Amino acid sequence: MVVVGMQKRISTMPRGIYFGLSVLIIATLGVGLLESDGSDPFHLLGHGPTHTEANQSGFITGAHGTLQLNGKPFRFAGANMHWLPFGDSTNYSSQFQINDGLDTAKAMGLTVIRAHDLGISTGCHNCIEPALGVFNKIALQHDDYVITAAAKRGLHLIIPLTDNFHHPAGGKHNFTDWRGIADENQFYSNPQVISDFETYISVLLNHVNSYTGIAYRDDPTILAWETGNALTPPTSWTQTVSTYIKSIDYHHLIVDGRYDIDPQATRLSTIDIVSTHFYPKNISHLTEDATIAKKMGKAFIVGEFDWNDANGGDTLQSFLTAIMSNSAIAGDAFWELWPHDDQYGYIHQEAKYDLHYPGDALAMQASVQLLRSHAYKMRGLALPPDSIPGTPLLETVIRNGTSNVLIWRGTPATANYTVERSIIGADGPWSVLCNRCATDNNTPWVDTQIPKASLWYRVIAYNASGMAGPPSSAFQAGSTGFRIDNLNDWSGVYQHSPNLGFDTTNAQFMCSDTSRVLRTTATHEFVTWRQKNMLSFQAIAYFWSYEPVSPLSFYTSADGQSWTAATPTVVAIHGDWQEDIYTLQKLANVNYVKVVWNNTTGQPWNPNLGTVSILF
Repeated sequence: MVVVGMQKRISTMPRGIYFGLSVLIIATLGVGLLESDGSDPFHLLGHGPTHTEANQSGFITGAHGTLQLNGKPFRFAGANMHWLPFGDSTNYSSQFQINDGLDTAKAMGLTVIRAHDLGISTGCHNCIEPALGVFNKIALQHDDYVITAAAKRGLHLIIPLTDNFHHPAGGKHNFTDWRGIADENQFYSNPQVISDFETYISVLLNHVNSYTGIAYRDDPTILAWETGNALTPPTSWTQTVSTYIKSIDYHHLIVDGRYDIDPQATRLSTIDIVSTHFYPKNISHLTEDATIAKKMGKAFIVGEFDWNDANGGDTLQSFLTAIMSNSAIAGDAFWELWPHDDQYGYIHQEAKYDLHYPGDALAMQASVQLLRSHAYKMRGLALPPDSIPGTPLLETVIRNGTSNVLIWRGTPATANYTVERSIIGADGPWSVLCNRCATDNNTPWVDTQIPKASLWYRVIAYNASGMAGPPSSAFQAGSTGFRIDNLNDWSGVYQHSPNLGFDTTNAQFMCSDTSRVLRTTATHEFVTWRQKNMLSFQAIAYFWSYEPVSPLSFYTSADGQSWTAATPTVVAIHGDWQEDIYTLQKLANVNYVKVVWNNTTGQPWNPNLGTVSILF
């Protein structure tokens, strides 16, 4: 993290806890440091070969101050995304945010993500180790998802293991606090505290990913473990901890997590990479540190740097040129890349460091283009065309007086959006209301010129080069009213069967929806809504991925007595829990809609029924 202006990490949207799994486990893992004859197996001092210099397929390795992948040189440009898998609220990031952020990184040409909270996770309710000796299986499963999602996109991860500072996700002070030690610098010297930290490391490295069945110590998605973020340790501590990591994991490289280069630590054969953080950007300092690392045969990376020229220092263009032209620098990661939010727009944390792609304003857009070009240069590749955007999700059209308010979920690589409207139907023809005039920073978007007719809307995303992605599904707007039932209670429901309740946990898997209806028995339960003259009805359901999807059934009625089966359109968004958005459009003479569960052989809580929206 940053040394100047340390307290720059602030809260993100709340998330919940994984469904149906026990929360806490006690780890009882053994450790070992020395060979049977008591010798040091890692040749701690000097320049002897390390285990990581072998050509291990799929793993990034280190040799003579460079990085290699499958025997070929590996240089990278990357980003810091400390909020994987949770932000400073310590509530888990949604899977949409994780996927969106990683897709954005890939669209920028980045290949490495430095993700603090995958490893810095102590002392909070949702942390890996919320209390001394207590380990949270749920937190590790969120790490599992991030690592698996990164692997699917060909991205590699650098994971710090603790933090010098008192951030919400924890740090070195937790280990001294737990032992009642006032001086947190004893983290570096107290044998009991060091042993506690080693136990934490062991739990993390030996954990087996629930998605892939691969232990973290054996997963090539991970580029390196970093002993910590911006630490100030003596060399002896770095030696002890790096030796311990190598005793468990000989596949992965180790980054010295000291804030600036420790010349003595460069002599440790258990340290493969050294790094420095640059706030502000300083080419002279960059060159000096790269020279030290090269002399000692260590790879050097820029662990963090401020991309924003408004904050002072050398310009981004000159700094990136200096990195690219210096072969002693193996890679870099700017601070910091953020994704779209679950409902609309981007997540914003602190303006002077936040980066959204392809950029909120002209200055950021110029910096983004420099960073993207740099990423491909570091890979030795020509700059490709901008990625084609995905499909935005138009979720809501709200009537507000004489206007319609459109809310849509953004999609990566989008510079702006076109909004279209139809007065005929969901198939058009379409009239352009806003020709690439909407962005993720000015949503919700308001249509102030509403004709007296049934209206449909759709949204199309465009990249910075003006190339369009697929249009969103059409959404019908009401001519008189709109209501949303968030299912926090039964007040908005007309009738429901008895074996139903509410789940207020697990929001991170369900687009931050903090209350959903679920069954208590695996039977055909139902919920009915009543609203005079419905025009459209939308319901969101979340299906557990470990069972086949058994879709909900929908029925409409004019009198609440005679029912007709209805066939909704369904938009499926895949994740750990699949999100299905059911929409009934072009309703006529409909005053009641009934939703029925059909999964009678699986878990009673699968699926969850989320937000319901009704236009009338």
